[in-house]
Amino acid sequence: MSEVTQTDRVPETDEQAVARLADGVSLCGEYEGGGFDEPRYLISRGDGQMVLVSPLLYQIATAIDGTRNLAEVASQASRATGKELSAANAEFLINEKLHPLGIATLSEPLAEPPKADPLLSLAMHGVLAPPRVVRAAATVLAPLYTPVVVVLVLLGLVAFDAWLIGSGYVDLAFQSSVGEPSQVLLLLGLMVSSTLFHELGHAAGCRYGGAKPGAIGVGVMLIIPCFYTNVTDAYRLDRRGRLRTDLGGIYFNAVFILAMAGIYGLTGFAPLLVFIALSHIQILQQLLPLLRMDGYYILGDLVGVPNLFSQIRPFLLRLVGRSGNVPGTHSGLRPRVRILVTAWVLVVVPTLIFALGMLLWRLPVYLSRAFSRGHDYWTMLTTGVGQGQFWAPLLAIVSMFILLLPWLGAGAFAVRSYRRLARLISRRRKQRSTSGRHRSVRA
Repeated sequence: MSEVTQTDRVPETDEQAVARLADGVSLCGEYEGGGFDEPRYLISRGDGQMVLVSPLLYQIATAIDGTRNLAEVASQASRATGKELSAANAEFLINEKLHPLGIATLSEPLAEPPKADPLLSLAMHGVLAPPRVVRAAATVLAPLYTPVVVVLVLLGLVAFDAWLIGSGYVDLAFQSSVGEPSQVLLLLGLMVSSTLFHELGHAAGCRYGGAKPGAIGVGVMLIIPCFYTNVTDAYRLDRRGRLRTDLGGIYFNAVFILAMAGIYGLTGFAPLLVFIALSHIQILQQLLPLLRMDGYYILGDLVGVPNLFSQIRPFLLRLVGRSGNVPGTHSGLRPRVRILVTAWVLVVVPTLIFALGMLLWRLPVYLSRAFSRGHDYWTMLTTGVGQGQFWAPLLAIVSMFILLLPWLGAGAFAVRSYRRLARLISRRRKQRSTSGRHRSVRA
């Protein structure tokens, strides 16, 4: 029986090789206010993705200008970091770190750089307003962030809320508005308009700080219809600027509420008070840091961790003693930040598991109610059309659409989960198959 003898040879480093950055890569500087043990730096890719890297990788990327060879890149990065790097070190970091991230290359650029694709993200999303339109609107609205204006808005909101609570008019407004199709449709229209204005608040806050907002779009998060604004460029800002962007939506909710309060003062139109009360509930909902809504991003910027959900898997692996060298593990966080992130994980994970469990357990009940509601709306539609009405059939159509959206979102989430599970199983099988082949060959 013969044995196969294999000699592993490490290829020599070509010190004259020239690396280059991928098209559209921009070096954004330090991620200010980070909660990590050592600074992190931001690199923006041409596809708009922001990548957080170590100081060493950032200095390597900084040294790459398309003309310097590996020896020169290593020399410049050594001077910047105070660490002695060889050309072989620079080659390894470019090939094994920067190239897989789609940042730099010594050969061909990565065809499909990795993109953030979180499980709990928007499904069936599409663009409502392109970046050009959003930036123009944000530029017009940015002066609302002038400190004097902010103080006046907040004082006005507190004063109006105090009057509203003491007046007792809200209950009367609800009683007079419920059951009237035209007024219900008006309330829905105001809620949608307020939500879009909320998104412009994020864009204007981003613009006021000096960053460039992107598009405004719409999608479904799990079972909740949501609007969103691409403010990825706000990561360039300091913590104050990022928090202004995070809180901008809620601040613009306050501006919209005061505008409706002024109209109510002029007209006495009761449904406006109903809208204002619902807007306050919407603000409280946005502040919950459980899903990727405003509260989640506010908390992330307060503690200095831009992607809190990325900390869940490392935490769970650490909990069972299997963390190893898992990327993203929060052992690199400052002690206080680590405690806060751990507390967040301990709240969010059980809450989401419980919510998902309750949803699955009561799924037959929800389906039955959905069919029953759908039948009621269909009856409203046919009856209204038969009687020559306009508002009731229109409300029925809108209601059926709203009723359908959560089920479409749940279906999209189920499909995404299935695909991820299938990819995981396929990857595990390939790993076991490769491991088996390696054991069968004796070198």
